Amino acid sequence: MAGRKNELDPSDSPGSLFGGMLRMYRELRGLSQPQLAAQIPCDDSLISRVESGTRAPKDDFAQRCDEILRTDGALAYLMPFVKKRLAQAFREGFLEYVEEEAKAIELRNFEAMCLPGLLQTPAYVRALLGSGANKLDDAPDTTEEAIAVRLERQQILTSETPTFAFFVLDESSLLRPVGGREVMRGQLDHLLAVAELPNVALQVAPMSMGENLQLWQSLHLLVLPDHSLIGYSESVHQGTLVRDQTKSGRWGRRYALLQIAALPQAASMDLIRKARQDLYS
Repeated sequence: MAGRKNELDPSDSPGSLFGGMLRMYRELRGLSQPQLAAQIPCDDSLISRVESGTRAPKDDFAQRCDEILRTDGALAYLMPFVKKRLAQAFREGFLEYVEEEAKAIELRNFEAMCLPGLLQTPAYVRALLGSGANKLDDAPDTTEEAIAVRLERQQILTSETPTFAFFVLDESSLLRPVGGREVMRGQLDHLLAVAELPNVALQVAPMSMGENLQLWQSLHLLVLPDHSLIGYSESVHQGTLVRDQTKSGRWGRRYALLQIAALPQAASMDLIRKARQDLYS
């Protein structure tokens, strides 16, 4: 247990500070994670992820923990700081999309030039977010917040009731050596493993598609439990969430055409294995 505590550095980010404070108060009150979860109530894993800094807390969660742990509002006091950093870490509109993504029963994703966030390994994420291109602005370092949210999102693929997910990968994302050989080797191994999940369909849009590639920017589509379709796309500084069913329906048809033109899953896996062997072994 002591070794696990040392893994959390409250100075890493506001999320880590919140997690460290939650753990301290929980242990002062003599409660285990399952005992606290039962009183909130929530899943045990939520407490674990918040305490480890890999899940961003929400206002109602902080307030309920304050009540149970008798902290005189200490955790709620941290929430404006946590939310401010999250807002600095992500494009406008993205966190709203993440909330809808967590509810989705199906998602369809195409990412131009890099691999989708839902499929990225921690090493790949850190290499992307720690690159020089992401340090040009005079903004605070929000790498840890971005990593935490990205890894938390991935839970929807492996939960007890996982989201069914379609991914079309841009072949260029397999060839671009983000983080170097070791990082990419692990990343491509991860893609091959995720593709074996029964709720995941993974295809590659090959370079040979040329100008016939239907999409030249990232596109995310969500099917919600009421079967409505939400679209999301990003520019350099802003994300756009589209709830209009006519527009999101057009995006859905374009995505379907992309799936038809992309390689089948078996051929896609062969292409990933070849890239791994030829470029990163």
